[in-house]
Amino acid sequence: MKKLLLGSFVGAIILFVWSAVSWVALPVNLHTLMYTPAQDTLLKVLADNHVPSGTYAMPIADNRTAGWFDAKFKDDAQKVMKEKAGAPTATIFYKQEDTNMNATTYLRGFLFNFLAVLAASILLVPGFAADSSFLGRWWLTLVLGLLISASGPMIEYNWMGHPWNYAKHLMVDDFLNWGIVGLWLAYYFKKE
Repeated sequence: MKKLLLGSFVGAIILFVWSAVSWVALPVNLHTLMYTPAQDTLLKVLADNHVPSGTYAMPIADNRTAGWFDAKFKDDAQKVMKEKAGAPTATIFYKQEDTNMNATTYLRGFLFNFLAVLAASILLVPGFAADSSFLGRWWLTLVLGLLISASGPMIEYNWMGHPWNYAKHLMVDDFLNWGIVGLWLAYYFKKE
C-alpha cells in the first residue's frame, strides 16, 4: 500500500507540473478554447438576463420544469430539433462571477491529479505485474489515455456536438498526460 501511495503521489506531482507547463508555457492547448470578438456582448446578454451559473446548450427545449419521462418535454424537444436542424448551436459554460485562481484552486487540482493517478495505478499494477517490459507497462498507460479520451472528449464531440478543435486538443492533452505519467509508473511499478 505504501508503494502504491508513494508512486501515485509522485505521479500526481508529475501530472500537476506537466499540466501547468502544457497550459501555461507551451502551445499544446493554445487553441483549445477560442476567442470571439462578440464575447463582451454575449456575456452582457447573459448577465442582463440574470442567467444562473450553469451549462447551457442551444437550441434546446425549455427543460427547467421538465420531470423524468415528461411526454410534453420530449415532444417539445423533438419539435425544436426539427425546427432548428442545420442551424447554429452552442454549448456555454457560464459563471456569474469569475473564479480567480488561488491556493485552494491549486490544492484541489493536485488532489484531483492524485486521485486520477491513484485510480490509474490501482487499475494498472496488476497489468504491470503481467508484463515485465518497460514498454509494455508504458503502453498500458497509453491505453488508459485512450479510455479517458473515448469516455470524455470523443463522446462529447459525437453526442453533444462539441467542436472538433476542442475535442482534439483535449484528446492530445490526455495522451500527453498519461504518456508522461506513464513513463514514471512503468519505471516505478516494475516487476521485482
